[in-house]
Amino acid sequence: MLKTLLATTAIIFAFATSASAQNKYFLTYYNKAEKLYDAEDYINAKLYYDSALKKNANHALAYYKRGLCIYAEENLQGAFKDFNTSIYLDRTNAEAYNFRGDTKIRLKDTIGGLKDLDTSILIEPNNYYFRIDRGVAYIDLDSSRRALKDFSYAYNLDSTKYKAVFYMGVANYYIDSLDIAYKYFNKCNAIDSLASRPYYFIAKILYTIDSYDEALSEINTAIRLNDDKAYYLVLRAKIYMFNESEYDDDMAIEDLNKAIKMGSEEAKELLAEYFSEGEG
Repeated sequence: MLKTLLATTAIIFAFATSASAQNKYFLTYYNKAEKLYDAEDYINAKLYYDSALKKNANHALAYYKRGLCIYAEENLQGAFKDFNTSIYLDRTNAEAYNFRGDTKIRLKDTIGGLKDLDTSILIEPNNYYFRIDRGVAYIDLDSSRRALKDFSYAYNLDSTKYKAVFYMGVANYYIDSLDIAYKYFNKCNAIDSLASRPYYFIAKILYTIDSYDEALSEINTAIRLNDDKAYYLVLRAKIYMFNESEYDDDMAIEDLNKAIKMGSEEAKELLAEYFSEGEG
């Protein structure tokens, strides 16, 4: 009896010692991974999360954080697998649902992705970034009015942040509320004067209402801030073509040729159409 008790005690002690050591190693690896993650060294952070998970294969947060590292490497399938495991182990992590939703959408599972974004908002209804993410998903689905509800919610949470203001402009632009969109894009410029996209959208609105000189000024600012967007060049070419100055046609052609080199199919079509009309 005493021998059995002593043997049992020895086994329990050995297990406790082993578990304690395992936990110690897990924390060492996990804490190192966290520091590397915070420093945006995702490649090395992932390696330490790997080591941590070998010591504790049921740590939901470690799977989620490793998933973020893999997501940063554009390995969507690998990230999805880790987000999935994290959610299986902990169904309360709203951020894991949010990132799995975004990953699903990028993997062309839009319906599944939206369900995950819905779940993240159910868990944290007042999360500014979750509202923005779902709104962007609706924009991509051409559901601008549904997107506007999420962007409005985010805007009401914090009207000083750039994203909600910008996307309020985008959603209103796509539902043809151009005056309202114009107001929000101008507010974007007040928040961040170095962001090029509000200038681009303002130029589009002015182009739509035939205010070509003003549109040209806005698109020039957008291109000065960011000259690697082919569709910026295409819009400026259109403005040049319609501003009733024959001398601007050469600049339009120059912009279209630049956009074509950047891979723009729209620029190819516009250039072919221009020369076709000239032959007629």
